[in-house]
Amino acid sequence: MKGDWVSSYIQMDAVEENGVKDEWDSSPSLIGKTALGIRPTRQFDIEGTVTALRDNHGYVNEEIFFDKSVCVNGFWPRKNAPVKVIAIESSVGRRCEKRAISLVPLSASNKYSVYSTKANENQKSMSQINDKWYFPGQRPKRFQPPVQLPVKLPHYSVPEKVYSAVVEGEELTSTFPCLSQELSFQNYVSRMSTLLYFEEIQMHLDIQEFNMTRVVLHPAGEYLALTVPGLAEGRPSLLIGDKIILTPPSDPDGPRYEGFIHEMTSTDVLLKFYPEFHCRYNGEDFNVEFTFRRIPIRRSHQAVSLAVQHLTSNVLFPNQVDLKEPQVKVDEIAYSVKPDETQTTFKSQDIRNQKPSYSENRKTLCYFNKLLNDRQKTAVRKILLGQCRPTPYIIFGPPGTGKTITVVEAILQIYTHIPSSRIVVCTPSNSAADLIMERLHLSNVLEPTQIVRLNSHQRSLENIPESILKYCQFGDDLDMISRYRVIVSTCIMAGGMYGLRIRSGHFTHIFVDESGQATEPECLTPIGLIAGNLNGQIVLAGDPKQLGPIIMSPYAKMYGLELSLLERLMNRDVYQRDEDSAEEHEGFDPNLVTMLIYNYRSHPGILDLPSRLFYYSQLQPLADPALTHRLSQWKELPKSGFPVIFHGLRGLDLRETNSPSWFNPGEIMQVIIYLQGVLKENIKPEDIGVITPYKKQVEKIRFMIDNLGLPEIKVGSVEEFQGQEQQVIILSCVRSNEKLIGADIRHSLGFLCNPKRLNVSITRAISLLIIVGNPYVLVQDHHWNQLIQYCKDNGGYIESTQTKNE
Repeated sequence: MKGDWVSSYIQMDAVEENGVKDEWDSSPSLIGKTALGIRPTRQFDIEGTVTALRDNHGYVNEEIFFDKSVCVNGFWPRKNAPVKVIAIESSVGRRCEKRAISLVPLSASNKYSVYSTKANENQKSMSQINDKWYFPGQRPKRFQPPVQLPVKLPHYSVPEKVYSAVVEGEELTSTFPCLSQELSFQNYVSRMSTLLYFEEIQMHLDIQEFNMTRVVLHPAGEYLALTVPGLAEGRPSLLIGDKIILTPPSDPDGPRYEGFIHEMTSTDVLLKFYPEFHCRYNGEDFNVEFTFRRIPIRRSHQAVSLAVQHLTSNVLFPNQVDLKEPQVKVDEIAYSVKPDETQTTFKSQDIRNQKPSYSENRKTLCYFNKLLNDRQKTAVRKILLGQCRPTPYIIFGPPGTGKTITVVEAILQIYTHIPSSRIVVCTPSNSAADLIMERLHLSNVLEPTQIVRLNSHQRSLENIPESILKYCQFGDDLDMISRYRVIVSTCIMAGGMYGLRIRSGHFTHIFVDESGQATEPECLTPIGLIAGNLNGQIVLAGDPKQLGPIIMSPYAKMYGLELSLLERLMNRDVYQRDEDSAEEHEGFDPNLVTMLIYNYRSHPGILDLPSRLFYYSQLQPLADPALTHRLSQWKELPKSGFPVIFHGLRGLDLRETNSPSWFNPGEIMQVIIYLQGVLKENIKPEDIGVITPYKKQVEKIRFMIDNLGLPEIKVGSVEEFQGQEQQVIILSCVRSNEKLIGADIRHSLGFLCNPKRLNVSITRAISLLIIVGNPYVLVQDHHWNQLIQYCKDNGGYIESTQTKNE
C-alpha cells in the first residue's frame, strides 16, 4: 500500500523518448529505472490485543494499523480481542509505524467467546442485575505510549562557573561535590556533564595555541586559501566543515569574519566566507582563530541526559541478571574447528550463501563462518538468544582473539533469524567502522538494499575503502538511512538519528565494537537509540585491559571520563569473574560475558607473559606457525626459538631546550641496529613497527632512518598501534635516569608504568618482540619487573654497557 517502507533492487533501463529508436541513431537514450522485486524493509510477528476500532479499520497494541482487507476469513474482531498479527513497517496509519498484512484470532478455543455479541450482552445484563450501585474502577494501562526521542539537539554551553573554576585552578570537589561521590543514577547527569565540560574547556585551550597573527590569505579559484604550519601532522586537527574566525589585528573588538573549510591540502585549508568578503578582500592581514566542532560534545551531553530518562538501571548500573525468554528458539548446527586450524577473516568461499531453513516454531542455527571456535560460537548463540536484555552483553576480546569476527557473525545471525530486527553497529573511529563494513560485505549474506555505511559530511571519499563505497551515504537523507536493516557508523554519527522523531522499537539491537576506546557518553550515544525499548539488546565488544579513550583534560581524566562504559561494567559485581568456577567459561557468567581465549596472532613465547599478567593465564596460541615462527631462528636472538629480547641499556635520557619531550641517543642507535638486522631477513618495512612514548624520540628515530637511507617504517606512540599487528615490534622505553629510584617512580615514568600501555605494546607482535630500556629503572614497576624476569628465565635477556646518567 502507499506509505509502506520497502526495499528493492533498481535496474537502469534505456528508454526512448518516442518509444522507437532508429538503429543508426547514436544519440544517447533516456534512462529509466525498473524495480526488480519489492519487499518490506522488515516484518513483525506479534501477539496482541485490539485496542481501538473504527468503521473500517482498527489498531492492535495501539501501534499496528489494520483494515478489513487483512482480516482472515472475513471476521471482524471486537475491541480487546486477542489476535495474532503479521505486520510490516509502514506510514499508512496516522499514529503508527506498522501495518498489519494478516490478522487472525489468537486461538480457536476462545474465538467464539471473544467475538460473540450475544455472550457479551448476557454478561452485561448479569452485571446490571447483581450490581445496582456499580462504580467502575480505573484499569491499569496495558500499552504505554512509545518513547519518542527528542528532535532538537540542545546547545549545552559551558557554564561560566565551570570555566572559571578550571581556568583559575579552584579546588574542584568543593565547587562540584558530585566529583567526590561514587557514580550513581542520582548524580549521573551532573557528574558526566561536568566531566564533559572539563574536556571541552581543555579542547578549547589546546586549539587556541594554534591561533595565528597577521596572516595573509591568497585566492585559490572560488576559495581563499590559508597556509597552516603543521597541517600534515594534524596539528591543529582540522576537518572539512570546521570553522575559522578572522579578526582585524588593529581592532580586536572589530568585525569577526566566519569561514568554513571546504577542501584541504597538505599545507593549506581552502575557505569560503560570505560572498562580499571574497569580492573585496585585497591581501589584508588578519588574525586567525581556530575552533573545533562542538557536535560530538553536544551529542555526548544529550546521550547522558537521555540515558537517565529512558534507560533503566539494568543498563547503567546492573546488579543482577534477570533472564528473559529467548528472542528466538534455535537448534544449533556447529561446525567443528580442529585445534590446529587457523582462523581467517571472512572470504566468500567461507560463507554459506544459502539462508538457514527453519520451521515455524524452531529455527536452525547454521554458522556462516565455519571456522568459529567454541568460545566465539558461545558468544554468538548467547547474543542471538538475548536473554539478558536490556542489560549489556559483553564480548571480552583480548588481542588477536577474533572479536570483530564474532561481532560480524552475531550481526548476521540476528539479521537472518529475527526479521523484525534493525541493527545499529558503531565504533569510536571511522577505520574500525570501515573494517566491520568490509567484513559484512565479504560475508555475501547481506544484500546492498539492507545495509548502509553512514558517514559524516566531513569525511573525504579518498579515505573510504573502495570495496564499501557502494554502501556509503553521508547523512543527506537520514530518514531513509534509518530504515535500513543494518546501519554501520561511528558512535557520534549515530547520534544524528535522534532528530528523526524516532520512537522506541524502531531500533532493536545496538552493537558497539572497540567500546573500550570510547568514553561512556560517546558509547551511550548509539545505545540511547533503543531508549524505552525494554526488549532492546545491547552488545559491547572490546578489551578493558587495553587502552581506553583519549582524554585531553587532566581533570576529566582524574575524575573518571577515561573509564569506558565497558570497563566500568566489568568492574561491577554482576560481571566479575568468579575464581571458584574459573574452569567453566573462564569464570564469567556466560549470560553476560564471553571471554575469547584463542589467540590467532602471536608466537607462544610472545603471548605467554601478557596471558599471565592480564588474562588470567587463559590465552591459548592458535596462530599459523608459518607466520609466528618466521624469526624463531634469527641469529641475533640470545636463545634460539624464543623470539623475545629485552635489551638492557643504561643510556642517557635528554631534553632539548626548546622541547619538554625526552629522547635517548643510546636507545636510538640500538633500535637502528635491530632494524637493519631485521630488514636483512627479508621482512617487509610495512611489517615492522617501532613504539616509543615520547614525540622527540619518534622524531629522532625517523631522522636516523631517513639519513641512513632505510625504507620507511612506522614509528609512533602506543596509541597509534592499538588495534594493529606487525611481524616485528621494537619498543624503546627512553627513560633512564637512575636517580628516580626511590622517588615516585610511577609519576616519573608516567607512560611506562601504565599497565594498559604495556599490554598493548607487547601484544602487537606476531613473530618478534624487542624491548630496549634501562632495567634498573623499569624493574621498580611490578609489571616491568615480571617482564624482565620472564626474559631472563627464558634466555631472552641482553645487557650492554652504555654511558650512565651523571
